[in-house]
Amino acid sequence: MKTSSEISSSRRGFTLTELLVVLVVVGLAIALVGPMLFRNSPASELRHSVELIETAARMARTEARLSGRDTLLSLDLDARTLTVLPSERGFQLGRNIDLRATVADQELDGDIASVRFFPEGATTGGTFLLELDDTQRAIRISWITGATERLDPDDIE
Repeated sequence: MKTSSEISSSRRGFTLTELLVVLVVVGLAIALVGPMLFRNSPASELRHSVELIETAARMARTEARLSGRDTLLSLDLDARTLTVLPSERGFQLGRNIDLRATVADQELDGDIASVRFFPEGATTGGTFLLELDDTQRAIRISWITGATERLDPDDIE
């Protein structure tokens, strides 16, 4: 007859400590490698640029209302930069993104397309089309409210 120490020594398995160590190592590997895989993907670059335009538009709208004077959201189509004027807050869009803008004639100056935000909440409005590889995104800034809206690129007039 086997004793209890002989039975337990014949069993093979992992201790709770060993399992926890393996889980921690796997978790660290996922945490470190995961962002590297998706950081510079075209989809993330396009999504980030869309979010920057929306954020800059909200900032310009808020600045106009708080300051009581017109505020300009200017997009340099060649340099791919956004600037909120007069505060001169700047943002850099993705370098590989193709940009097109439809804005009021008086807000177009060469390759700089702008949307003017008025203190009472209205704007001159505009539509921005962003394209990277075969993916397109479109944003419209309402001329009535100044709110941003993501559009299906096929619905742009």
